[in-house]
Amino acid sequence: MGTSTLRIVHVVSSLNGGGMEHFVLRLAEAQRRHGHEASILALRGGPLAELARQRALPVTVLGGRLPARVAHAALAFARSRPQVIHAHNPTALHYATVGKVLTRARLVFTDHAQTRGIIRVPSRFEWRATDAVVGCSQDTADKSGAVGVAGNISVIHNGIDITPARRTREEVRAELGFGAGPAAQSEPASPSGGAFLGIMPAAFHPVKAHDVLLRALSRLRDRGVAVTVLIVGDGDERDRIHGLARELGIHGKEARFLGFRKDVPDLLLAADFFVLPSRDEGLPLAVLEAMARSLPVVVTPVGGVPEVVRNEEHGLLVPVDDPGALAVAIERLARDPALARRLGEAGHARVRDDFSFEKMTRKYEQLYLGLR
Repeated sequence: MGTSTLRIVHVVSSLNGGGMEHFVLRLAEAQRRHGHEASILALRGGPLAELARQRALPVTVLGGRLPARVAHAALAFARSRPQVIHAHNPTALHYATVGKVLTRARLVFTDHAQTRGIIRVPSRFEWRATDAVVGCSQDTADKSGAVGVAGNISVIHNGIDITPARRTREEVRAELGFGAGPAAQSEPASPSGGAFLGIMPAAFHPVKAHDVLLRALSRLRDRGVAVTVLIVGDGDERDRIHGLARELGIHGKEARFLGFRKDVPDLLLAADFFVLPSRDEGLPLAVLEAMARSLPVVVTPVGGVPEVVRNEEHGLLVPVDDPGALAVAIERLARDPALARRLGEAGHARVRDDFSFEKMTRKYEQLYLGLR
């Protein structure tokens, strides 16, 4: 590509509030800061459409049924005349391929491994049309055959930039009905000393294993360990997970459901620890964001997570689908503030040094410019 200023269109399935969608907004915003003409084409709308508007990001939402959606996509690509089309999941790749055929743009696909195994597998034609495939972690690249990828795959680890909190920790905790909390004290959490406050920001999908967290919280309650987790997000599994929390007697108590929120940075600042017991992942941005804010993390060793978190060094790794082990790990942090601080500080240094959003953005830019 003979120019350093590029017209880039990012293609996503929706503008729902998941980690991948947030990632795309941030990447497009960073690319515009670097002087590129970056925009977003989404098959469906969602709550992030308003956030994109606030950030002055050009967004086209296709909507409608399949034939009309393809026609709308073709018109959008013809108008924007992109030099690079960047698809962020297999469904989006279908529409990105339409753009490639019409405009002869270079086509990039990033496998975020958000829904591996439950989404469409791209056709051979779509893979032949793709000029570069990127895995968001080495594990994702190694498993790329799950979505039909053939050939060489680059690895560009996800990176993050830190969105500043708008309120203080004390203000947010007061709004939620909590005091200063164990993170501001040297004593372990206890029923009399106030709950140890965790956070799990994740869409309600089976792969995120909200059910495992709820069963762990039930065990902690039965053992007299005062822990509350803020569960942030929405999704298809919402009603089932709310029902399980009621069945376990922890709904609104140990498990506080906040729905979709735009103030996740504030909520992370208010929390004492982060938890994500996923059954599968790519390289979850939520984990990086928590570590960047010095929160100790309790996570499962799936996908690219072990490429970031070394057990007992940057956080605690627990087996998949094991509520007992998850409860034990959370209790360790609740009863040992020194351990929580050590893990949080090490996690912060890890993300600061190796997973910056600026470094990741520059790697994508180099990839685009190197395409022929």
